[in-house]
Amino acid sequence: MKYYKISKNNSVMLIVFVLLASLLINVYTSIMNSRYKLLIGKETYKSVEEIRNRNESVLATLDQCLKSKSISNEELLALYKNFTTISDEYTNLWVNYRDYGKEQIISINRKNKVSDEVPSEVYTRIESLLFEYLNFEMKNYNDKMILSDEVLNNFSAIYNMSKELNDFYKKFNEEKIKNIDKKEVMYIKKHYWIDTLKGINLTIEPYSDYEFTIK
Repeated sequence: MKYYKISKNNSVMLIVFVLLASLLINVYTSIMNSRYKLLIGKETYKSVEEIRNRNESVLATLDQCLKSKSISNEELLALYKNFTTISDEYTNLWVNYRDYGKEQIISINRKNKVSDEVPSEVYTRIESLLFEYLNFEMKNYNDKMILSDEVLNNFSAIYNMSKELNDFYKKFNEEKIKNIDKKEVMYIKKHYWIDTLKGINLTIEPYSDYEFTIK
């Protein structure tokens, strides 16, 4: 039986090759890691800002309607469209968060983790409620809906939730963003979009058991 001996030079070459291959893999992984973080960061920042902007619009509309104790069909439609967008962008945040954690080249720090439990479709139920109101008003050829009793309670609850979310955004940005010109960079670099997702969850969680339905 013949035995093949590895010479000293070949042994050194083999070690060098293994080390070089390992270095190239690490460099490639690092590049892909950075590109993935940037891609997800930009997409989630867009969702975070869209939710903030739409929520501000919702708050302004509801504030006016609650003061007048009525809401027009145009205002109902605007609210419905805003909540449709908010619901979609909130879902996008959750999808991106879960995909972010599944990537083997990505690890989420424990302090950035979000509870696996999604508040029970609060935005979807509000969206459905507004659609029902709008549909009812248009079928009955009403120009506006009077806010009283259960209807008033529903809109008051939506207003309170929107105000709490608006307050969260303001406080968070005041504490975390020192330079407004670098806001997007900070959200991506510091994973603030994950902190924002946490904040949204905490804000809407108390309304998970609220019945946004027409009785």
